[in-house]
Amino acid sequence: MVVKKKAENVVISPANEGQRVDNFLISYIKNVPKKHVYKLIRTGQVRINGSRSKPSTKLNINDSVRIPPYTTTESLKPKISSEILKKTIKHIIYEDDELIVFNKPSSFSVHSGSNTGYGLIDIVRTMKKSYERIDLLHRLDKDTSGCIIITKSLKTLKTLQKKLQNNEIQKKYICLVKGNWDKKIKDSKIILSRNKKNYEAITSFKVLNSYRNTTLLEVDLITGRYHQIRKHCANLNFPIIGDSKYGDKYINTEYKKKGLNRIFLHSYSIQFNLGKKNYFKCPLPNELEDFLKKHK
Repeated sequence: MVVKKKAENVVISPANEGQRVDNFLISYIKNVPKKHVYKLIRTGQVRINGSRSKPSTKLNINDSVRIPPYTTTESLKPKISSEILKKTIKHIIYEDDELIVFNKPSSFSVHSGSNTGYGLIDIVRTMKKSYERIDLLHRLDKDTSGCIIITKSLKTLKTLQKKLQNNEIQKKYICLVKGNWDKKIKDSKIILSRNKKNYEAITSFKVLNSYRNTTLLEVDLITGRYHQIRKHCANLNFPIIGDSKYGDKYINTEYKKKGLNRIFLHSYSIQFNLGKKNYFKCPLPNELEDFLKKHK
């Protein structure tokens, strides 16, 4: 559905303090090509406190941003039921004025685009309407469970993003891999490719338990690359059990018959300093614990 939006003035709150005006507009004006957003700025149609601006202009609290008329497309959003909201609230393990720590179940998307039309971030934004900025600090694949952080302000988001870049946030995972792990493999470096670019990935591995044909590992991400753990384990010839993309199809089928209907990858803990030392732990979900009890 095509919608014509009228001109409006938006007063900048603390949630968007320090944000570039181009990034603010891209997030505020939905379903409009970025090139059109930059054209609005370049032609002087976007004004900050009555004056023209550059895309890189930083916003301050109480700045008045004029957003000119624009045309966009909108689709009917699926209603998020009160039952879904109640179920989601139960998975919040920590919350303060700066962030939320969420224990994400498997088969739960963090973004919309799934068959339901909404994801974790959409649900949390519905729950926390009093906050102008609700953002995912990082992501988890749909079928990966465990700790995920959601921030409540741009300032907190930027602070924690910088900590991620500087390896100041420790994220540990638990996974079950095919084969008997070589205990000599502890800290491993590989080159991963994505979008025709190469990236160095560093992962630390620790054996938690050994079984006849599989190994339970604790994994510490030193760098944070796309699908890093899944790719790294597969590259070392120890693919994660249940991984439909990088794993062993035959093994996955065999273990599915034994009751494992998901990837055995779980974000177990996360630790960082934000004014104080923060440590959060999400124990293995019941379906993985139950599988391990029967596993030999």
